[in-house]
Amino acid sequence: MQAIQDYLVEKQNQFAQHSLFKRLLKEQSLQEFASLSAHLSFWVMSFQDLLRLNEERITNIEIRSIVRQHRLEDIGHEQWFLKDMNQMKCPVINLRSLYSHNHATTREATYALMSEVFQAHNDYERIALLLALESAGHVFFGFTVDFVENLGYSTSLVYFSHHHLECEQDHEIFEQKIAEYIANIQLSHKETQDILNIIDRVYNAFTLMFDGLQIVIDSNIKSRKLPRLALV
Repeated sequence: MQAIQDYLVEKQNQFAQHSLFKRLLKEQSLQEFASLSAHLSFWVMSFQDLLRLNEERITNIEIRSIVRQHRLEDIGHEQWFLKDMNQMKCPVINLRSLYSHNHATTREATYALMSEVFQAHNDYERIALLLALESAGHVFFGFTVDFVENLGYSTSLVYFSHHHLECEQDHEIFEQKIAEYIANIQLSHKETQDILNIIDRVYNAFTLMFDGLQIVIDSNIKSRKLPRLALV
């Protein structure tokens, strides 16, 4: 398990170097941030389904109980997102827009992440998926909190503010419980490698998503091709 935790930290550090996060550190435009946020809509609104479907497939009663509590703590976060969209005066994302070319990489990344639920062979892989999603979320919200605070919107926004980050950090209790539960379980080399592969695919999907966001907000989408997810 320690090898898996160490690998998660390594992938977190790599993801934190994405050029989009560096841009957030320099950018002072709420309008650009609002555009970026709108292009996350498909993923944000699909996330609750991923949590639900993953939980339903967990066979161990004790682990399922822990995962259910984690899911219940996340219920309603998509409503925070919609509230922030309204607060930033984002145009309503209709179906035509959501399934347009501009949102293609977010959709593809979401499908890739959702597919992990159905590919998982056991509870350990299902837990690893959640841990990978949590670790990526810590990176993203760590940057958005600083961004909205620098712009003076930390009390106006909810999903992208310290309010949400604090909720995410509370999930560390979930991570600790899971870590304690499986600490003494011996995984084979293949089982460990399968979990590391899941972590890789999760971060590949998020990298794809953020590569696409970078291209979209560069306002050069007509002359640039959106990235595609490599099949691994």
